[in-house]
Amino acid sequence: MMKLHVVSFQVPFPPDYGGVIDVYYKLKALKKAGHSIILHTYKYKREEQTALHEVAECVYYYERYTGWRSMFTVLPYIVYSRRNELLLKRLCADDYPILFEGLHTCYFLSNKLLRDRQKWVRMHNVEHEYYRFLGKSTIFGWEKCYYYLEAWRLRLYEKVLLHADKIFAINNIDAAYFVRKYPSVRTYCLPCFFNDVDLKRDNIKSPVPKDYILYHGNLSVLENIRVVNYILDHLVGGLEDGVQVVIAGKNPGKSMQEKISLNQNVFLVANPSQEEIETLIASARINLLFTFQNTGIKLKLIYSLIKGHGHCLANSTMIPEGGFEELCVIADTKEAQIAAIRELYDKPLLPEALRRRQQILRGMGYNNQVTLILR
Repeated sequence: MMKLHVVSFQVPFPPDYGGVIDVYYKLKALKKAGHSIILHTYKYKREEQTALHEVAECVYYYERYTGWRSMFTVLPYIVYSRRNELLLKRLCADDYPILFEGLHTCYFLSNKLLRDRQKWVRMHNVEHEYYRFLGKSTIFGWEKCYYYLEAWRLRLYEKVLLHADKIFAINNIDAAYFVRKYPSVRTYCLPCFFNDVDLKRDNIKSPVPKDYILYHGNLSVLENIRVVNYILDHLVGGLEDGVQVVIAGKNPGKSMQEKISLNQNVFLVANPSQEEIETLIASARINLLFTFQNTGIKLKLIYSLIKGHGHCLANSTMIPEGGFEELCVIADTKEAQIAAIRELYDKPLLPEALRRRQQILRGMGYNNQVTLILR
């Protein structure tokens, strides 16, 4: 059995959006494999969670130093706002390996007091590319300036990874990038972790009474807001009467709620529980998987493929690497997407196709295995 420090950028419970889903189910997989976790996490917009003691032996919480005082530095805001000397003191109390979850948590990665420790970094994205895309997407001047500034600072700061012993990239494309940039550091592709408990069709009770197609995501995130607007503006009007579109996710803004209310065939499920969102995914005839930002891996893609009993319709930007083309129908123009919806809506997936989908995914490494971490 191994003991391991894990430094999480945010409280990873409930596991209800991309990054914390990966963190929480990785902790769960490590615990299941018999290993002991000392979890360090930041309480930004989340409170302490007793459920974390089910996956970690100890849990320590830290405040983030948010606000303008953390902006005036060459270090990225997401890193500098997580500086906490108490964290360093606790990491130095023993000689266990340390897993830093994301560049966000790497403030002490290069600290000389940790020079002789095994230090591993999980990279959920190439962070400076992610922030650059956010800057391109926003229409507000001050937000655009922040995202571009943060992208510049993250690109400069990324070389802190030279102090890591291992980098765990979330897909093969990102892994190739880190191998090229930091050849002296061992880099692995470690696919995302997720809730792999399948919902049996007989147990599904959807909160939406009619058949539907689904788009889900955190509805306060700029990338997902763009997709919802695209669906409402370009796809809904081209669908046949009676085809219901469900938009589900956390914290939809007032303008989104109002826009959805103007469409009689569009139904909003705001702030669904984890069970409700998984049920919606499982019950949908088609899961819509669109993005305009090709960074990292979209967990909604993996969840829809693992949990869904219907088709997955994606655009090319959603597909991070080879292998997924066999699992999704891919269409990039609104005309092609509308045609695909019309073709797939009344064509259920056969059980053989669903089993084949599961086999391919698990063969690609989406199986919650922790062996790479332990090498």
